[in-house]
Amino acid sequence: MLVSQLTRAEQVFRRWMLISAWMYAVSGLFFLIAGPHMAWVFNDLGDRLTFALGVVLPAYPLPADDREGAFWLVLSLSMMAMITYICRAAYLDLRRNAGLVPLLLLSKFCSSAVYLGFFLATGQLAHLAGTLTDGPLFLVTLALWFPASRGDRFLDRTEEEIYLAAGETLVPRGGAFEAGYEDFREECLKDAQRLFAALSPVALATFRIMLRFVDLLPIFIVRKPRTFRRLKPEERLAFMTRLEHHPRTAVRMTFFAIKLDVLLPLFNRPEMERVTGWDKPREAAS
Repeated sequence: MLVSQLTRAEQVFRRWMLISAWMYAVSGLFFLIAGPHMAWVFNDLGDRLTFALGVVLPAYPLPADDREGAFWLVLSLSMMAMITYICRAAYLDLRRNAGLVPLLLLSKFCSSAVYLGFFLATGQLAHLAGTLTDGPLFLVTLALWFPASRGDRFLDRTEEEIYLAAGETLVPRGGAFEAGYEDFREECLKDAQRLFAALSPVALATFRIMLRFVDLLPIFIVRKPRTFRRLKPEERLAFMTRLEHHPRTAVRMTFFAIKLDVLLPLFNRPEMERVTGWDKPREAAS
């Protein structure tokens, strides 16, 4: 696929994958050369910080010999080789190799979480350094991948289900109008795609987060162990009514934004224009 066919978010993420591939490759070589001595360096730096700042940073336990165990070095190098390959594959063909990116995120999340856990348990500088290195890498990669992950579809399958569930609840068949949202599901999704295409990556990511947020709210507001899209139609209607009158402004504004984005494609349909009489001013003008 040509780079020009990728969305803006995909192009940004692709460039980040190129940077990441080189970064992890160089880091792997650095571990190979300097890895056996890194524990000593962190302990020496920890001693200096303890003396300068008065903050006690316990030393990382060293092996009896003069080199860190080669066993762990081999595991580190194999991991760096794997994530370097993933980044390179994502850069070369992002949509074809998109399924590899979650493996990269999983690797960085695990290392960040375990480093943080060890630092909280031991207070050793080596684990803090790992947390402050892998943590930001995970967050940056996740932040760039989230808007790029759906390609030109903009919403994933779960988000489309939330979107359609909201539309079918707001405009049910046989309600205020004979036709309902479910009669134009595919058409509304296609119109929504054009709407999302005009949004910036940040705006689109914000809307997707709002959809996910509303989907989880029933668990906390109505105390039901089900997401919004899994509620019965009458339960969804009662829940959305509560959102519309919720005491927190942020919740009401989130609901209003989703409501507007969901209904706009429906009432842009010629069939709904005729039902609502909106086509008459257009005919009079012509």
